[in-house]
Amino acid sequence: MKVIKQGTDKVYKRYFLILVSINLVLLILFITLILVSPPRSEVLPTPQYIDEPGAEFRVESTKEDLNELINDYLDQVLLADNADFSVHIDQDVHLFGSFQAFGASIPLNVRMEPNVQANGDLILNMTEMSLGLLDLPSDRILHYINQQINTPDWLYFDSENEQLYVAVTQIDIQSNFRFSVQELDLTDDNISFLIKIPRAGAIQTEDTGDEA
Repeated sequence: MKVIKQGTDKVYKRYFLILVSINLVLLILFITLILVSPPRSEVLPTPQYIDEPGAEFRVESTKEDLNELINDYLDQVLLADNADFSVHIDQDVHLFGSFQAFGASIPLNVRMEPNVQANGDLILNMTEMSLGLLDLPSDRILHYINQQINTPDWLYFDSENEQLYVAVTQIDIQSNFRFSVQELDLTDDNISFLIKIPRAGAIQTEDTGDEA
């Protein structure tokens, strides 16, 4: 009986060592993949300014409403079968979740500071970023994420400067509406957006209604 048990223990130990070795090799490959490819920034868009006749509406919001809106929309724009992300807005913008790499689920944690641009676009500056338990440069992590996930046309990865450029003014909204950020003060919960209906778009909508 002792001989059989000792033989079984040796087999289990061998399988365990093989499994550990495989995981170690995959981890080294994953780290190498991130470190070898230098971070590259996408070509950032030329800021677009809303300068056309039409009606303007200022809409105020709260962090709670913004959280619900972003997470409802996130599943539609982050086209990744191998990733699952959520956003929580409090004193900053917190992106967390995980994605699959080499058959393993790797947790991602990112904190960003929003800065509203003069034209109503948004820049999210990385203040904290971690990929699992790995201590890797933020610019390379951001570059790797950009390679793994299909993102919408209005989201740009500026990996070299460790920031995301959200071209809010380029988001395609029905009825030719124009959309821009006016204020995003998370500390005092002052959040507002400008929605503009261009005169041409309003006329086109009216014509469509008349034909119907």
